[in-house]
Amino acid sequence: MNKLNRFQTLALRRTFPGRIRSTVLARYWHTSKKMSSESSDVKWNDALTPLQLMVLKDKATERPNTGTYLHTKESGVYHCANCDTPLYASNAKFDARCGWPAFYEEVSPGSVTYHRDSSLGSVRVEICCGKCGGHLGHVFEGEGWKQLLNLPKDTRHCVNSASLNFKRE
Repeated sequence: MNKLNRFQTLALRRTFPGRIRSTVLARYWHTSKKMSSESSDVKWNDALTPLQLMVLKDKATERPNTGTYLHTKESGVYHCANCDTPLYASNAKFDARCGWPAFYEEVSPGSVTYHRDSSLGSVRVEICCGKCGGHLGHVFEGEGWKQLLNLPKDTRHCVNSASLNFKRE
C-alpha cells in the first residue's frame, strides 16, 4: 500500500486538520509500507472504515476526545474491530482524561500483545490484538492511577476507539 485512496485521504483530512495532517501523513507513509509487508498474511475485515484501517493496520492514532467509546459506561466487552477477539471488559475501563478510552488490564492473558515502539523518538510499549496483530494503542505504567482511583494495577492501556467494537452484556 504505497498510496492513499480517495476515502483514506478524506478521512485523514476530517480526522487531522491543518498542520497536524502533514505530520500524520509523513508517519502514515513511513508505517504503511512497513506494516503492509509485515502483515501480508493478516485478513483485514472488509467492513472496516478508512479510519479503522489506518489505526489497526497502519498504526495511526485517532484524534483525542473524538472516539466513539471514550465516554461509554455500559456493561459489556470491547472486541477487536478487525477479528472480533475479546480484548477488554468494561469493568476494567476508567476515566484517565487522556482523550482515549483507558483500561487497567486486558480481558485475558494473551488477548493483547506488547511490543517496543520507538517510532516517535522515545520508547513506548505498543499494544496489539493478540489474534490479528491490529494496532490498539499504547500502555503506560507507574502514573499513579492505582492510588488515585484505587485500581488493582497502576497500568493504563490507552486504546483507540477505532480499533474496538463494543458488545453489551
